Amino acid sequence: MLENQGCAGVDGVTLHQFSAEAALGLAILRREHSAGDYRPLPLLRIVVEKKPGSKATRTLLVPCVRDRILQTAYATALSRAFEEEFLEVSYAYRPGRGVDRAIARIRQLRDEGYWHIVDADIRGYFDHVDWGVLKGMLLERESAAVAGQLIDWMAAPYWDGARVRRRQRGVPQGSPVSPLLANLYLQPLDRALATRDSKLVRYADDFVVLTRTEAQAQAALDLTAEVLGGLKLELHPEKTSLTHFGEGLRFLGAYFTKDEIWQPWKDGPKPQGRVVAMAKPMPWAWLERYRAPLVAVLAQGVKGPAHSGRGLTGGIQSGAKSAETKVSGEGEDMAYLYLTEQGSVLRKSGDRLLVELDQQIVLDVPYTKLEHVLLFGHIQVTTQATHELLEKGIDLSYFTRGGQFRGSLTPPRSANVQDRLAQLKFWQNEPASFAMAKAVVEAKAANGLAVLKTFQPNEPWPESSQAQVAWIAGQALKIAETEHRESLMGYEGTIAKAYFGLLADCNKSGLPWPGRVKFPSTDPLNALLSFCYTLLVQELSSLVESEGLDPCLGFLHAIDRGRPSLALDLVEVFRHPVADRFVWTLANRGEVLASDFGSPEGAKGLRLSPGALKRVLAAWERWMLARKPGGQTIREALRFEVRKLLAGLRRQEGFVPFRYPEDLEQGCATSSVTT
Repeated sequence: MLENQGCAGVDGVTLHQFSAEAALGLAILRREHSAGDYRPLPLLRIVVEKKPGSKATRTLLVPCVRDRILQTAYATALSRAFEEEFLEVSYAYRPGRGVDRAIARIRQLRDEGYWHIVDADIRGYFDHVDWGVLKGMLLERESAAVAGQLIDWMAAPYWDGARVRRRQRGVPQGSPVSPLLANLYLQPLDRALATRDSKLVRYADDFVVLTRTEAQAQAALDLTAEVLGGLKLELHPEKTSLTHFGEGLRFLGAYFTKDEIWQPWKDGPKPQGRVVAMAKPMPWAWLERYRAPLVAVLAQGVKGPAHSGRGLTGGIQSGAKSAETKVSGEGEDMAYLYLTEQGSVLRKSGDRLLVELDQQIVLDVPYTKLEHVLLFGHIQVTTQATHELLEKGIDLSYFTRGGQFRGSLTPPRSANVQDRLAQLKFWQNEPASFAMAKAVVEAKAANGLAVLKTFQPNEPWPESSQAQVAWIAGQALKIAETEHRESLMGYEGTIAKAYFGLLADCNKSGLPWPGRVKFPSTDPLNALLSFCYTLLVQELSSLVESEGLDPCLGFLHAIDRGRPSLALDLVEVFRHPVADRFVWTLANRGEVLASDFGSPEGAKGLRLSPGALKRVLAAWERWMLARKPGGQTIREALRFEVRKLLAGLRRQEGFVPFRYPEDLEQGCATSSVTT
């Protein structure tokens, strides 16, 4: 890196500036890469003359210094293995090779009688390398992680000084890994022309094929066109021709005749073309969209340090402290992408998803860790992006702008028929089904009492409230003795009503609390509760389907057309410890206000304003990923709950529902769900 020097990238950081704090910068880069949080910055666009005084130009796309360091490390490690595979016919970007050796090889072949020449030129080679073909080549040689990282670099957008622009194909000239990949991509051509009749001499995308006869030269030209077609490349018809040394050849700046070679640069320094244009560095606010670490949560458009006039931050939220939110092991959380900015478009580009607004890229993320995309309001998704999401097993859910669920697009999943038969068999066994329903209601009541206790850890309840708490505890004890579903639902309803009444004593926000009011919600707290319940139900529905169960066949909630009864069963035990605690915590901290809600003309009930919706979604994700030492996140608990249920159904024994707070504090015991 220091030997090559080079300019700063979009962040304006020069090599010398980075070197001044190299120890810290390299440590951060190493940590981000190891943790999977590394994200490259966009490339900087630079236009240079191909030759001094020429109108023809070449566009360079240059990574920032820290990205060049990591790319150089990859290129150095990979080149050792690739060198063993590369044929002798290529001379560019390889150790111990270069222009002089390529010219010497042509001289040798000419003197051996290879007189006829295919003087070829690939049309816009570096700009037309197909990422799909390149990735296939890489996957034959390297791991999916390495191949994915290399393609991410190749597919990086670029900054032109005013906008971030996406690319559809090509390897950026200016990237340290591009030369290596450019040579790899043309390996099929090198192998196809490695015959007795034709001799290839290739320097990057410039090459000639030497033959003894004109017919052999024509055959070599036809074969070249065929091989390049398979690589989704084509020859430039005006710059490709058949010739021979009697007519002369100009290649790599040298002039060849039938018995001489003239290399002009041997007479003096080779002149360099000047820089025609260089994009100015990217503004700080734009850079922050890319600098934020990528963790298991993506909440687009949340106000933060990089908040712009439109409220776009590039969509990355780090959540709580990294030590508390890092997810690992079998229950590793995946990313949830929320799109709320009206009029934005979700597109696919290589192995990444791009969000565009007003023809600008405002979010650029890989979808390797993506599990669910949630769209609020008027968000467009291209056909290519939809196909890719379905192919990768990523759910796509649609909500109104105010958060009302409309529907989901779910990838086909290979459900285990035996598991669904076990679910049906358990449902048909009324005593077992009823026992599971009672277990859910018991856990819901217990969790509600535990939540009330957390809201009043030091302050005694008013005397009337103490009586209500005691009454709830007494009613909860009667659930186990109930023998009829009507009685069970009666207990569930009366306990819930008393619980929601007691939440009034926990409300320090100043927002009104009339008790639980469902659709339409007439006050901010109820509106926010309903919204969070919707998010929980959708997440559990996806988890249930991903495990191969039928989300519509529940044990507590009656089955009905289109109703996710099983997801509704599972959500009951999480309502109070997850959604209620979240809403009351936000309200009591003053993070949601009455002014954050409104009732659009013609709409029923209240809904969050766009800005408040973004803040709430970011806070929700931090909440879902928060972890106490030794415990598990809420998102892990949801996934574990579904797996516990599946294991119980397979054994026809039911399961023990989630209990708060112990199941969060103790973490999940994966062995307990092994069947």
